[in-house]
Amino acid sequence: MLNLQDLIFEKKLSRIELYDYKNSSCCNYKISVYRNHSFELVEHTINLYLDYADIKPEFIYSDYDDSMSFLNLDLSSDLIIVWVDTSRYKINDIQQFLNERLEYLSSIFKKQIIFVPFGQNINITKSNIITYNLNKIKEELKEKYTDERLEAFSGTKLSPKALMVIAKDLGLNYIPSLLKTPIKAVIFDLDNTLYKGVLGEDGYKNIILTEAHKKLQEKAVQLAKEGFFICIASKNEEEDVIEMFKNRQDFPLQLENITKMCVSWESKADSISKIQKFLNIGVKDMLFVDDNMGEIASVKTEHPLINVILAKDDANITLNVLNEFPRMLKLKTNYEDSLRQKDTQANEERERLKNTLTKEEFLKNLEMELTYGLNIKKQIPRISELANKTNQFICSYKRYSQKEVEEIMNDKNSLIITVSLKDKLSESGIIGVMVFRNKEEYVNIEECFISCRALGRGIDENIVLYPVQAALEFFGKNRIKLDFVRGERNKPAEDFINKNLKEYKNTINIFDKKINNDLVKTVTERDL
Repeated sequence: MLNLQDLIFEKKLSRIELYDYKNSSCCNYKISVYRNHSFELVEHTINLYLDYADIKPEFIYSDYDDSMSFLNLDLSSDLIIVWVDTSRYKINDIQQFLNERLEYLSSIFKKQIIFVPFGQNINITKSNIITYNLNKIKEELKEKYTDERLEAFSGTKLSPKALMVIAKDLGLNYIPSLLKTPIKAVIFDLDNTLYKGVLGEDGYKNIILTEAHKKLQEKAVQLAKEGFFICIASKNEEEDVIEMFKNRQDFPLQLENITKMCVSWESKADSISKIQKFLNIGVKDMLFVDDNMGEIASVKTEHPLINVILAKDDANITLNVLNEFPRMLKLKTNYEDSLRQKDTQANEERERLKNTLTKEEFLKNLEMELTYGLNIKKQIPRISELANKTNQFICSYKRYSQKEVEEIMNDKNSLIITVSLKDKLSESGIIGVMVFRNKEEYVNIEECFISCRALGRGIDENIVLYPVQAALEFFGKNRIKLDFVRGERNKPAEDFINKNLKEYKNTINIFDKKINNDLVKTVTERDL
């Protein structure tokens, strides 16, 4: 991966070099391209960037189709790119026409769609469609944006230069963000990574914050605001690091922006293990940034799935890599993103209280409040996000798209209940979702998934059992069945079910559980 970093970010590659680059592995994703002008030059220059993201695609093409009929569409594709030259149309309302065609596509294809209109700005507002706006490339390239002289040979009015820029942006940013889980945590080294110098040798007053390092720190602060966990893994004295952050007011990055620091003389691999345990996320969703190749090699040996950036003496290069690192682009943000860091930081205090108080004292001290939302449509993006990233507490692995969540909410025989949590330390936002289907003689619990951040606070029963009771009241039934599929990592869900809902696991029975809400305030919201 590091050899590709240098190739992409430190060498000016020609179109021929990009064209000649071949992925060595077999295909792991299928991307369908539905078009009315040529996409082939993008495909021919995108492989290097997708390889950096560990994506080896098979591209499947439609015929050239101005009618956007979407015939012979491969619905098993992982992603569809709709590649449209609007100048080919001679109709008055191209916006309405494309809206109608993409509405149809969205109804038959439940996964993600990238819509790339050339020639005219088209606004599409569908939950599973991302519109890729070419204006930024047009502004960057100016007169080199198009080359109509080559259209007869290339099949498109877009210039070869524009197609190369599009290939890089789609390959590094958009396609990885749509096909793979996002990076959740960025772990920075300190010395010669976030500033120039060695803290233990130079002292905090003498380390240098270059303009480029300042921009890199500003990027870290921005990522924290977007909901990424910003962590530190450094071989230093912890007191020195704390003193540095407290006294270097010129540092954009401050202690309040950092979710977890592991500063000691133990190996970086051990520090990352501690950070992983604290955050309770997989290393494949973590990015480690360090200037020492030996440290990176050691970490990769212990954590082979972790993502890495080799920080350079010129922090501008490091910043460029971070700006375009695959799976870092957030195409949509939600309210929970802004809460995540503070809520995770508060877990240390919750753990301290849990170890010193009885369960009753712990719950009373935290002043917890649960809010249950019934079919709240504004929550659709968060519901889909949680469905697709929850692994430890998930029952049947449905992995709903936003379109599917919307369809469930519009079905009168279905119900989605969300669970939001807050306490005196922080607000967690939506941490649990249950999906119910009304059957003739019972209510089916089709899915239940809970964020790992909410587990272990002593209220798991309230999070799961109260929505069951609410759903039975909503449909006027008293019998339930819980769908459960054992997976590689959902043992916490299985353990909870075996303790609390064993008699309903893939079996219909009368629900007669009692829920104690004495120590947890509950609120119900409806949007029906």
